[in-house]
Formats: sequence, C-alpha cells, structure tokens
Amino acid sequence: MKTLIVGMGFGKAVYGNIYKKLGWDITYIDISHPDAHFKTISDAIEGNDDCYWDTCHITTPNHTHYELADTCALYSHIVFVEKPGVANAEQWTKLLDDHPDTRIMMVKNNQYRNKIIHTHVTKETSVVKIHWICADRVPNPGSWFTNTKLAFGGVSRDLMPHLLSIYQAINPQWKDSNITYSASQQFWTLDDLARSDYGTVDSNGIYDVDDFAILRYNQYELCTNWRSANEDDFALYIDDERIELGPLCPEIAYERMITSANKHYNDPTFWEIEREKDIWIHQQIQKL
Repeated sequence: MKTLIVGMGFGKAVYGNIYKKLGWDITYIDISHPDAHFKTISDAIEGNDDCYWDTCHITTPNHTHYELADTCALYSHIVFVEKPGVANAEQWTKLLDDHPDTRIMMVKNNQYRNKIIHTHVTKETSVVKIHWICADRVPNPGSWFTNTKLAFGGVSRDLMPHLLSIYQAINPQWKDSNITYSASQQFWTLDDLARSDYGTVDSNGIYDVDDFAILRYNQYELCTNWRSANEDDFALYIDDERIELGPLCPEIAYERMITSANKHYNDPTFWEIEREKDIWIHQQIQKL
C-alpha cells in the first residue's frame, strides 16, 4: 500500500508516523523541505510508471488545497484534504464532480476520538456546548494562517470545522439544523501578539482574520477562540457534565479515519454521506 503526503510539516509529524506503523510506503512532496522525495507533484509523476497512490493527504496552506487536490485526484484512490477544505461549498462540489472515480474527503479526525465515538446526545438533553477555546494559540501570526486571502478566514476555518464535525458525530439530525445565532470577530492585531504558543510571530506579516467564532443550533453551541482571557477549554458540555476532549491531535483518531475510508472504499453510501457532511461544513463556515 502506498500513500502520498503533500506538505511535510503537519503531514510528516502526524501522517508520517501513522503510515510507518501501518507499514505503507510513503512519498513526501514539499517544495521547500530538504527531506522531501519530490518538490512538486509533477516531479513525482514525471518518468514514473508507478505513480498511483492508495491514499493522498493535502496538508499545505489553505489556498493551495483545491489545485493540489484536483491534480492528486488523478493519481490517487482516496484524497484527504485538511480542513477547511477549499474556498467554498461550490468549489468543493466541483472538485468531487470533476473526479467521480476518486474518493475525496475533508479531514474529520475528531469524529473518531474515543470520547466522541461513545457519546450520544438524547432528546432530553437541554444544552450541549462544544468548545475549542485557547488561552494563546494563534498559529504563526503574520503568516498565511492570518492572511484572509490565503486562509479564507481565521479560527472559523482553522478550528470551527473540527467542532462542526463533532456536532455531526453526536447529533444524528445535523442535516436538518438551522443556525439560530452566528458571529465571528477579530479581537487582536499583529501588534498585540509579541508571542504565541503555536509558532513564531512575523511582525512584518498580515493579520486580518477572525480569531473568535460562534455558531448556535437550538440547544447546541459551538464556540472557538484562538486567544482568550481564560485557560484552554477543549471540551464537550452536556447539560452539567463536562467531557475533556484533549489531546489536540491524537494519532489514533487519524488512523481510524484512514482505516475507515479504506474499509468503505467500495461503499457508495459511505461516500455520499461524506460528501453531504463536507458540503454542509463548507456552507456553515461560509456564514461566519
């Protein structure tokens, strides 16, 4: 079995470890990383008669996702695209429609967490809160992460898709949901961020994205914040019960996602549901 990983930062740190454990052959593509096998997809394909992969992972900056996924879909059975997917729901739909023979999925690893798999919300539940609130975790301020032209938005694209995927996992009626309240806001500027717990600060860069976002669906509240006055709070609240959801990136959840996708490769119903989930998530974050 073979996998193609495009982008060696997060891609190598998480997916590289997983596929090593699974015993797969790994091809890394990265335009700047010295350990990459190839700099571009064209380099990997050129002169290679065996350039078809079982899975592909797009782990590059948001604005590159569509073009890379569009190309990799020609050479992969399954393509995983990191959140937030692409620019909008229309672009995601086009990507899938243009490649009907390739399975394409936005990464929704949080649906496969232990505590999410075993959590069920009943009709009697009054309040459900899904929070991913950070004390100080703005990703690389001044880089592409905080440039709306490159990231399409801030925390609404970085973390809200994770919360929406959890919402889908615990609420069987997610397709019928209507937003009762939504808001996103930029509270900080680059000058406010002398440091960050998540990467370096480029004081000459751009910071023009939301760093707070909230969505409500009747009794459900999804709230995320890159930099709050409070402590980290990555948790699920069901009425008076608090369920801690950490750590941030458990490999077992990613591995389950990959294994599940491969197991259901020939199941059209599975992929139709994934399509509906991914389009819906794109639609929700577009409203922020």
